[in-house]
Amino acid sequence: MAGRLPVLKGGLAVSAPEAAGVTGEVGFVEDFEDPRVVHIPQIGADAAEAGVATGTASAAVGIRADQWYRWIAGLLVGLDVLCLLGALFAAHSLRFGSLPSVEYLGGVVVAAVLWVGVFHALGLYRPHYFSGPEELRRTVCAVGIGIVLIIVLTFWFEVYLSRSWITLTLVVALVAELAARGSVRTRVRRLQTRGSLVLRTAVVGSGEYATDLMEALDADGSGFQPVAYIDAGDPLIASEEMPPTERVEKLRAILHGFAPDCVFVASPGMSPEVMITVVQAARQEGVVVRVYTHLSGIMASRLTPQSVGEAGVALTLRPAKLSASQRMVKRGMDLVLAGVGSIIVSPVLISVALAVRCTSRGPVLFRQERITEGGRVFYMYKFRTMSNGAERYFEEHPTDTSIPFFKLKSDPRITKVGRWLRNTSIDELPQLFNVLLGDMSLVGPRPLPKEQVSAHPELLGSRHDVRSGMTGWWQIQGRADMDPEEAIRMDLYYIDNWSAALDLYILLRTVGVLFTRHGAY
Repeated sequence: MAGRLPVLKGGLAVSAPEAAGVTGEVGFVEDFEDPRVVHIPQIGADAAEAGVATGTASAAVGIRADQWYRWIAGLLVGLDVLCLLGALFAAHSLRFGSLPSVEYLGGVVVAAVLWVGVFHALGLYRPHYFSGPEELRRTVCAVGIGIVLIIVLTFWFEVYLSRSWITLTLVVALVAELAARGSVRTRVRRLQTRGSLVLRTAVVGSGEYATDLMEALDADGSGFQPVAYIDAGDPLIASEEMPPTERVEKLRAILHGFAPDCVFVASPGMSPEVMITVVQAARQEGVVVRVYTHLSGIMASRLTPQSVGEAGVALTLRPAKLSASQRMVKRGMDLVLAGVGSIIVSPVLISVALAVRCTSRGPVLFRQERITEGGRVFYMYKFRTMSNGAERYFEEHPTDTSIPFFKLKSDPRITKVGRWLRNTSIDELPQLFNVLLGDMSLVGPRPLPKEQVSAHPELLGSRHDVRSGMTGWWQIQGRADMDPEEAIRMDLYYIDNWSAALDLYILLRTVGVLFTRHGAY
């Protein structure tokens, strides 16, 4: 691990041992390759009680992350109200050519309260509890429900609103909410990466689970700061001879000393008694509990908690394969967005075609055999970015082009116009017609040349369970800077976790990536 946790030699990992009534020589654990090196010493009841009573917690000086998140929640409330008011006034102005009259203000206030209530009910003021795609899905749902409630409200106030006004309000509100919340999440992510917005975290666990979790939490941008590790097998919380209330009080003393914002539980073999001890101690200290699992590559949106028996909880994992209805939704999104997009960018298409034609000899479009869903071969279209006869380059410079995702970073064959087209990804726009033809989707694994797939069928075959796409999960993570193994892993991650919200999230993130031009060549 990059960081070091204070630890009592032969005992407790604690940042302020005196806070829990523990005394002894303090040393440091350099890493957590074997989490069993950290153990909790026996702590007397008097020490535990003293630690709870004195309240001398080792909280970090300054504003803590949980306070920042409460302020962020307040900011989001204000932004949501502004988005609604902006949508209502903009729609009224566009539809009727004027702002609403004073008589509408009472209804606007009620609408704002309902709007915030819906967002609160869907947990949208606690965005740090779920991922970006999940926040997007909930935001879309909240906007839809909010608009329906506003429609009901108009009947209550006996106010006539045209269908075009409602449609404009919906569109403006949705765009404004996605933009506002996307901006806030981007800012939060930057603060987490810099380490200025992280949750102090204690880990209760054992074995590889705890090791993997500590490494993940210690990574830059995780949003967490490990401050404690507690062995799940230590007698402090696992002793059957100790009364349950005493175990809870001792664990409370430890948590009080660390002053964590949350506790991660990372142990597959933890007994129900130990789990109850952790949950009760965390509840009494006002600390959030998170349970860590080894379901790597799985989005939380695919998981559903389900009660099993009287005390058990299971995570139900829905099948990853797209159902018939999901395929219809995905294809419908492709046709609508690609059709509208083709019309919007048609002036760009014509201008680029003229630029390519006038600056270098050869055809305007480049086509190449690529592989899509089910291993089917199709011709993918791009604006030509290379000089005529570029295929002869590899005759003079023998290169293995069958390497997955092969691409020259400094390709001498690219024309001046072609380099600009690649840097802006405008050369990919003709693939909108591939989407309309059904060969590709807007979002999916990038289609690879036929020779690459033929040379590596075992490695690349699983990418063809869905249609290839213009953009995808790894394109918004690293684009061409991604190594092949990581790109394949991310393609499979997308296939295993598909949803309409994930597609929309990737499309919105793609816009930002295009502006930064990171990894494009």
